[in-house]
Parts: sequence; C-alpha cells; structure tokens
Amino acid sequence: MNFYLKLIFFILIFVWVLGIFIEVLIPQFNNLAFLYPYLDIIYSHVCHQQPEKILSINGHNLLVCSRCAGIYLGSFVSALILLFVPIIKVNNIKYLIFASVPMFIDVILYSLGVYTYSKPVALFSGFLFGIAGIIYIYKGLQILLAEKREEEN
Repeated sequence: MNFYLKLIFFILIFVWVLGIFIEVLIPQFNNLAFLYPYLDIIYSHVCHQQPEKILSINGHNLLVCSRCAGIYLGSFVSALILLFVPIIKVNNIKYLIFASVPMFIDVILYSLGVYTYSKPVALFSGFLFGIAGIIYIYKGLQILLAEKREEEN
C-alpha cells in the first residue's frame, strides 16, 4: 500500500477518533456544537454508550465507552506508526487473537462478577486490540488492491 493511501486511511481514522472527543472540544471551539447530536447518533450505532462505562475528561464525556475509546485510540496509534513503517507481514490471525485475549478475559471476568468494571482495564485491552486490528485491515486492503490490479491487467 503506498504512502498516499495510508495517509488517507490515517486521516479517516483521525477524524473518527476526533469525533469521540466532540464534547471535550466544544468548550474550546463553540462552532462545533452543531455536530454533537449527529455524532452522538453515529457513535450510538457502534457503541452501547452505557453512562457508567463512558470516560470523562474535565467533566466532559466521550461519545463511546472506555473499551471502544481504547480500540479507536489504538487504531489511531497503529495507523500513525504504519504511515512510516512497512506493514508487518501477517499470514494468520495469531497476533489478532493474542491482542484480543486481554479484552476477552476482561469481558468474561466482569460478566461473571469476579470484579467491577474498570475503565482503565477496558481502555487498555481495547487499545491492544485496536493496534492489532489495523494491521489486519491494512493487510486486507493490500490484498484487495493487489487483486484489483490483477483484474485490470
């Protein structure tokens, strides 16, 4: 995948991640307030938005739960790194499974009542999953583009 495609993908991820911080940004940029109801609806389709699981910064809530925020922030960091570093060769899903294990353990232990919900643990486990997930999305895009080039030739 060439640099320009990676840059476009990074910008899309950046805009998506920026959207979850809209309530935090509105006090500094009042003209963004009109976006809040639309973004709230959009993010409600990808996150349960349970109030007790939402991160808060200076009294302003994010539009997604801690785990989703971690996934998106991990994706952002991974996309930023992949702008400058070649994509890791992945031929199977072992890295994705390895990165998802902490998230699954957290969900299972919380669901079984072993401990109460921890925003930092959910954020971190989501972050690991987000980092790995983007690598596989990039790899899938590489395969798709290669197949498209093959068809054209």
